[in-house]
Amino acid sequence: MSKKVSVGIAGASGYGGGELLRLLMGHPKVSVRRLSAESNAGERLSSLFPHLPDFGIFEKTSDVSSWNDLDILFTALPAGMSSRIVSTLPRPHPVVIDLGPDYRFSDPDDFRRVYRMDHGAPETLPMSSYGLVEWSRESIASSRYIGSPGCFPTGALLGILPFLKAGFLGKTPLIVDGKSGVSGAGRGLTIDTHFPEIAEGMKAYKPLLHRHVPEMEHAMKIVSGESVNVVFVPHLIPVNRGLISTIYLPLLSHVTAGMVTSLLLEYEKQNPFVRIVDSPPSSAHVRGTNRVDIHAAMGKELVVVMTAIDNLVKGAAGQAIQSMNLVIGEDETLGLPVWGYYP
Repeated sequence: MSKKVSVGIAGASGYGGGELLRLLMGHPKVSVRRLSAESNAGERLSSLFPHLPDFGIFEKTSDVSSWNDLDILFTALPAGMSSRIVSTLPRPHPVVIDLGPDYRFSDPDDFRRVYRMDHGAPETLPMSSYGLVEWSRESIASSRYIGSPGCFPTGALLGILPFLKAGFLGKTPLIVDGKSGVSGAGRGLTIDTHFPEIAEGMKAYKPLLHRHVPEMEHAMKIVSGESVNVVFVPHLIPVNRGLISTIYLPLLSHVTAGMVTSLLLEYEKQNPFVRIVDSPPSSAHVRGTNRVDIHAAMGKELVVVMTAIDNLVKGAAGQAIQSMNLVIGEDETLGLPVWGYYP
């Protein structure tokens, strides 16, 4: 496309929405036209995001159904809300890129089982794609509805899928240990994210029961055609942003260290936001970027894969824009930072 695409964000007042705004404002092919925030409707952008230019007022999210002047609609809303909005949009309507969970499953029964509610527009699911660009480029480019992965699945899947697709893995389950900064829990304050509760400590939560487990398993079946069991334990750590995944993968006996190295170097070559590093990655090194840093350590019939992403960029807003770039026919890296700031 030669002209700028018109973009709106429904649910723009959260951390993910704010990061989406920050990145879109610097995108050379985008014009941000509409913003919504239900509880903050009527407020100016600067009241919620003083680090951004004050260019607009938040509309009500319930009014998004009247937005008929957009090419792309990003939705950053709680489960069930994005699909209910989609069901009310005028036809034809913009391409929808959902940062929430409504388009992460292709079957409405799976969505109902995981989120304990009906999908608001089940007829749209056959036209949707899972938005993990490194593994779904072709389907994303032609989709009308794109479900951006959750931050924990992003960090885990980017480390698991090259081994799964290559047929290197032995017996499951796969074990994923995830650690996320507090911004991953959202902007609303809870007792668990209150500063005195989280500062100078860390803890696991929802071990084996997190909703991202079925999402990971569903995505792996899409890519490989195989059913894979995942054991996942997430942790909350006292940093603003960043996500580390440590993944324990059983290997078939014939897989050598040289095969693993060759696999990862080819993975890096084919994906502009993948960087293979020589030591365990730090979340500080990817802060503010759309990159994933990956390191693998070989054991006996085992590889430990460590990945680092920024949960608000590669784990949310950045990869949603990466999908948008494919939809509008641009290079997937356009407007997205590869290198961050440090320290």
